[in-house]
Amino acid sequence: MNNLQIEGEGVSREKSNRRQRKRRDLLRDLPKTLKRRVEEKFPHHKVIVGPASDGIKMSDVLEEFVEPYKQFAETEEAYRKLLTTAIVAWNVMLFPEKDRSSRLDKLLATLPENVRKDGRQIIEELMVKKERFFSQHRRMIIDFEVEDTGGKWHLSVMSTASPMRSGND
Repeated sequence: MNNLQIEGEGVSREKSNRRQRKRRDLLRDLPKTLKRRVEEKFPHHKVIVGPASDGIKMSDVLEEFVEPYKQFAETEEAYRKLLTTAIVAWNVMLFPEKDRSSRLDKLLATLPENVRKDGRQIIEELMVKKERFFSQHRRMIIDFEVEDTGGKWHLSVMSTASPMRSGND
């Protein structure tokens, strides 16, 4: 009887180890996938994968930025939409104040007309939050990738290497 339990635990442990290796492999490849995608979008720019010179991980900052809203993102697709919306608000706030409204209008024009009003309201709320609580972070977010690691999402973010000049310059 004990042998069966041990074998059962061994099989379970082996299966668990395989899952952990698969997750590690996926997470290891995420930056490469993200880098390739950004290189395709920006072929004339050098793309560097690694820690930023300021030591701040934008993935951690972005996760903190969306944390109060994360409870409403019950699926990976919903989480991606939340992140995309948050990034729009984030990046708009990096432009000079006089340019923000026109930049936001251009972005909203790409949305279906029936969601523009609500989209504007949500983005404007996030813009206020960015200014109020995250104004010290001035790096533009270029792209992101989310991977389901079994029970939680792992976020990788590609951002500019150095901070943007103040939005009020």
